[in-house]
Amino acid sequence: MKIITFYISILLFFIAVILSSSTVMSAENINKKEININLINITEEDYINYYQPFFFSESFNVSRHYTYGNEIFKPATNTFNFFSDKKNINEKSYSLLSANAVDAQGSPFLIEWTISDGFSEDFRKKEALNFTSGLFLKSQKEDIKSIVSEEFQSSFNITNLTPVYPDEEVISSINGYEFDYRIKRTPTYYAVRTSSEILLSCGMGVINYYMNKYENKVDWQYQYSWEDAEKKVKDGWYWDPNNFNTNTIYHLYAGMAYQIARSNNYSMLESFAWSFGGSFMWEFFGEWREQVSLNDMIFTPMLGSITGEALIQTCDYIERNMKPGLLREFIQLAINPFGWINRMIDETNSGDIKVRLIFINPLQAAVQEKFEEELMQRN
Repeated sequence: MKIITFYISILLFFIAVILSSSTVMSAENINKKEININLINITEEDYINYYQPFFFSESFNVSRHYTYGNEIFKPATNTFNFFSDKKNINEKSYSLLSANAVDAQGSPFLIEWTISDGFSEDFRKKEALNFTSGLFLKSQKEDIKSIVSEEFQSSFNITNLTPVYPDEEVISSINGYEFDYRIKRTPTYYAVRTSSEILLSCGMGVINYYMNKYENKVDWQYQYSWEDAEKKVKDGWYWDPNNFNTNTIYHLYAGMAYQIARSNNYSMLESFAWSFGGSFMWEFFGEWREQVSLNDMIFTPMLGSITGEALIQTCDYIERNMKPGLLREFIQLAINPFGWINRMIDETNSGDIKVRLIFINPLQAAVQEKFEEELMQRN
C-alpha cells in the first residue's frame, strides 16, 4: 500500500509540474504582442534565410502571410509589410526591398532599399534587414523619428545623409531622409588586413632585396643563427653610410605601410604608427643580415608618411574631379595600389546600397485611403 501511495505521489507531482509550466507558457503567450508579417514576392525559403533570424522575438507572436503583387501593402497597426522586386538602373541589376509599419504613436513610415546585385549580395541583404528589423522592433515602443535620430547619430555606416522635404512652397517639416549605407568591418578585420598587407609588401621587398643581393651583401654582418640574432640586438642602431638615393628616395616608397593603414580606415597618427612598425619589422627581419639603420628608421616612417598622405590626397582629388573610366582607375592604382585594391574589396562587399526613409503623415494616409475606397465603390 505504501509503494502504491509513493508512485501516486510522484505521478501527481509530475502532473502538477506540467500543468504549472503550461499555465506559465499560456500566460506568456497572452502577454505577447500579436504581429502580422505580410511578405510580398517573398518565398518561405527567403523568409527562413533572411527574415526569420531578425524577427524571432520572445515579445511577439508572429503570423506571416505570403502573396504576390506589384506594390507594397499600406501600413497598418501591428503589421510589418515587406515587398521584394528586381530593377535595372543604368544597365545594372538591383534588388529592391521595401518595408513599412506603424510606430507606437500611430505614425506610419516606409523604408526602401536599393541593393546592387553580385558578389556578397546575400551579406548586403542581411545587413539591410538587420537595420530594418531594428527600426521596426524599436518602433513598437517609441516614435520612429526619435529612433531614427538616435540611429543617425550612433551609426558609422550611414553616409551622404540628405533630408527629403515635401513639395510645398513653405517648408515646415522633413518628410524623410535619403542616404547611402556602407558596411563597415570590425576593428579586428582592419587590423588583420593591414598587418597582412604590410607583411605582403615586406615580402615583395625581400624578393627584390635578394634579387639584388650582390649589391646588398656588402652590408651583411650576420648569419641566420640565434647567436647572430642576439649580437644584432646588442649592436643596436648605426648611421647607414649608403648612398643618398637608397636612404631617402627608395625609402619614401618603402613607407607604403602608411598608405596601407590609411586605406584601412586608420587616422594619420595611427597610420604613422603602422608605418613605424613596418619599418621596424623590415630592419630586424627583412634585412636580417644587416645592422639596424638609424636613418632608415627615420626616413621610412616619417618621409614615407608625408609622401603617402600626399598621394592619398591626390587620389581623392582625381576621384572628385576626373570622369569615371579606365584611365582614372589606372592612375589611382599606380599612385596608391593598396588603397585601390582595398577600395575594390570594400565596394565588392558593400556594393551600392541606397536607402530612402519616409515618414508618412497619418492624416494624409487616412484621407488617401478613404478617397481610394470611395473611388472603388463608384467603379
